[in-house]
Amino acid sequence: MVNSDKFNLRDCLEDIKNGNIQLPDFQRDWKWDDETIRRLLGSVSLSYPIGSVLLLETGSPDVKFKARLIEGVEVSKEVIPEKLILDGQQRLTALYQALMSNQPVSTTTGHKKKSIKVRYY
Repeated sequence: MVNSDKFNLRDCLEDIKNGNIQLPDFQRDWKWDDETIRRLLGSVSLSYPIGSVLLLETGSPDVKFKARLIEGVEVSKEVIPEKLILDGQQRLTALYQALMSNQPVSTTTGHKKKSIKVRYY
């Protein structure tokens, strides 16, 4: 069954922080550049739509994907996720790292994709 529900971004980021929302292990690694992150944060700050997110509930025995935490998330114990991100990983990872993490965001900048660490305010 498919549900199309709106969700609170703050609650979603808290679920990511707690490990309740994770990634299936087959998802590619996160890699967004500084300009893309800035544009996303600008859209969020102006309450513009940022696209849909597709989450898979993991409560069924038929869901057997190996899960992993979103890059930058640290939990003290292993957590079995309630949901897995199927679409929206780049956006949610960027938002989590920029808004919730205590660490600077590791990203790239410029046409040569120079590695940098940035804190967004």
